[in-house]
This record gives sequence, structure tokens and C-alpha cells, in this order.
Amino acid sequence: MQRSLTRRERIRRRPEFQRVQHNGVRSRGRYLTLFTLPNGMNVARLGIIATRRVGGAVRRNRAKRRVRELFRHRKGRPGIDMVVLVRPVVPDVPIDALEADYRRTLRAASGAT
Repeated sequence: MQRSLTRRERIRRRPEFQRVQHNGVRSRGRYLTLFTLPNGMNVARLGIIATRRVGGAVRRNRAKRRVRELFRHRKGRPGIDMVVLVRPVVPDVPIDALEADYRRTLRAASGAT
């Protein structure tokens, strides 16, 4: 299995993040908020927002690694941009609870788009 996201699977620029956040469908879960928007490509793309409210750099990076791992295993359907806003508890939540919340939130977002 691939260990990292390819360049095409990442949302990297601020205008792309803002476009998804302002124009996309928002689904709130217990541990994260997911914004989704069709991208017109044949690949799903991910962007992660981990603010300082999550904690220091170590906690923010751990939260982002956990979300990337969830995305690698369950990307959703191709052709969609996803921006994940993590809540401060994400680094401390058991991975199975985080995965269940991610799946539930992704399913809700897929039904809305």
C-alpha cells in the first residue's frame, strides 16, 4: 500500500482551501469537520486544517498524520476535494473512534453532495 499522498491528492494552496470551505458542503462530526466540493478531476484530494487550538507543533502534526492515514484507507469517491478541520481532541482519541467518526462524517457529506 502507498505510504504517502501523491502531489495530485493534496490541496496545497490557500485559495483552494478557501474555495472548498466557502462553496463546499459542510458535515460536522464529533472529532472533525469535513468540507467537500466536486473538483472536476478523476482523483480525490485532501487538505487538512489544524489550528493552534489543537496544540503545539507536535500535537498538530500528529493530528494531521492521523487524518492522512484515514484518507489513505478511505478516500471517498474520485472527483472530490475534502478539507478536514480537526478539533483539539484528535491527537488523543483512539484511532478506531476517530475512524468511525470520519466514516460517518464522510457518509453524511457524500449524501449531501
